[in-house]
Amino acid sequence: MDRREKLIASVIGPELDDKKAKMLDATIKLILGDMGEQYCKMWDVEGPGVMVFQPGNKERSMFFWTLKEIHAAQEDCERGNDGDLAETFRRILGAAQKIDPLEKAGYIINDDEGLRYLEIDYNKTAE
Repeated sequence: MDRREKLIASVIGPELDDKKAKMLDATIKLILGDMGEQYCKMWDVEGPGVMVFQPGNKERSMFFWTLKEIHAAQEDCERGNDGDLAETFRRILGAAQKIDPLEKAGYIINDDEGLRYLEIDYNKTAE
């Protein structure tokens, strides 16, 4: 069990039920929502983009990826005949282009589970 799994297990216990899963989901959304200030600072400095988390990468665990960099990753995948990953980057790029940083933030999580994109809407209180 890695550090992150141990931390989650210490909070939710050995059994993950629906109530605990909702609490964990809410906690993650609160943390990412609170990161909105940092997200806006990065947006101001770097331009439009998304925050990337790579928990397993000790050298580059968190960074900001601009739209230009996402597009370059998409093109690299297309040149390398990795159509599925290219399509993933195309969808992320399309969503990230629509973000108003005063309303939402875009995040990519790249870990052992794969590459996932999510947005946190600062104004939305429930799903």
